[in-house]
Amino acid sequence: MAVPCLIINGVDYAEKTLELKPSGNGLNADGSGRDKQTGDMFRTKIADKLKWEAQMDDLDEEEMKTLGNALKQTMYQATMLNPDTNERETKEYYTDTRPFGAQVYNRREKKTYYKGVAFTMTEK
Repeated sequence: MAVPCLIINGVDYAEKTLELKPSGNGLNADGSGRDKQTGDMFRTKIADKLKWEAQMDDLDEEEMKTLGNALKQTMYQATMLNPDTNERETKEYYTDTRPFGAQVYNRREKKTYYKGVAFTMTEK
C-alpha cells in the first residue's frame, strides 16, 4: 500500500498536510468543440494534467518561509502519489495563488504560526 506524500523542492510536507485533493484536467487542441447544427462534440485531446488542492496543518515561521519561497517560483518540483498509478511521481508544477492563512502568535512559545494555509498546484 502506498502512503500519500507531498514533497516540494526536496522538503517533505507529508506530516503537515491535512488534505491533498487531485483532479484531472484534459487539454484540448484548438478547434475542439461542438458542431453548432448537430450539437455533436468533437475533440482532439492533447494531454491530461493533474491539479492538486493542498490544505496544510499549522505551519511555523520557518516552514511557511520555506513553502512560500518554493511556491512563488515560476516552476518547482513536487512529488505526490499519482491517483492513476498509485505510485510516487515527481513532476514540475506551478502555483498562481498563494494564500498564507492567518498569522497567530503563540505568546508562551513566542512564535508565529500560520493557520489555514491552502494552495493549488497545477502540472506544467
